[in-house]
Amino acid sequence: MKIYDIPLKRLILRLKRTARKMLGRKDRIGRRGRHGTPLHIRITVTAYMVLAGLSLIRMEQSLRESPELRKLLGLKRPVSKTTLSRWRKNLGPLIRELIEYTYRLIARLKGVSKSIAIIDTTGFKRSRASSHYEDRIGRKKKMYAKVIAAYSPDVDAVFTVGVDYDTMHDVRMAEGILDRIANSGLFDRLVGDKGFDSSELMMRAAKRHLVPCIDVRGGKLRPRSGIRLLSKRNYDALRAERGNIRSLVESLFCSVKALGYGFVRSPLLEGFASEIAVMFLAYNIAVLVRLEQRSSKV
Repeated sequence: MKIYDIPLKRLILRLKRTARKMLGRKDRIGRRGRHGTPLHIRITVTAYMVLAGLSLIRMEQSLRESPELRKLLGLKRPVSKTTLSRWRKNLGPLIRELIEYTYRLIARLKGVSKSIAIIDTTGFKRSRASSHYEDRIGRKKKMYAKVIAAYSPDVDAVFTVGVDYDTMHDVRMAEGILDRIANSGLFDRLVGDKGFDSSELMMRAAKRHLVPCIDVRGGKLRPRSGIRLLSKRNYDALRAERGNIRSLVESLFCSVKALGYGFVRSPLLEGFASEIAVMFLAYNIAVLVRLEQRSSKV
């Protein structure tokens, strides 16, 4: 079964259980009044809204009209679109924590203690409009959210993601997640394409005990010595040993976009960062579900 073929209901139930286990005592933080909603339920509701492709208004209507949906998500009563918007805006950091938590779960189940971290960027449309419609209305600049992900081919899971506007350079985005990768102690090599060709980034990775395996630009920019030459040799050696493993990241991005429709709805950075984090979290949850299916057959 492919990742994106797993039923949404099964993903949501596994996500809710995993979020509750990760949060533990923190689950009650931020609850308002007698009827405050636990954090793991807020994450579950936000995830369902994103993965089902529902707007705030449609989600509010669905919760009001469907007791079955409220039961699935763990809600005792309907939630307004204002509350849904606030949850989507504020839950990004917790969802990214959950991504790292699920990565560690999968790595432990597969017995992988150290792996390589492949970093790459992709874009998510910030509009549902088709290219034909955008051409008709004369929209010259298409709006995208830029995402960087750290992925392990040995674990087949995402470790962390970073989200920003599409004007942010690849190297700056890589520097934003480098500390989380290095501090985890789960990776020994950092792999990237020519978009991450920066001697500063390579030096920072090497100082954090990550062997840089980043491809470099050619021509007049071809390195003759130094860290860029060393990184190029590391990259070529890794490719000779394991093939073009960077292509697995492109496959990851395709699966993630299939899980979450490939576009985001929120106009705010905090909002669409949470939406994108949910899609990558859903990938890790799907990997967990698939592992459970395989173990149950044995």
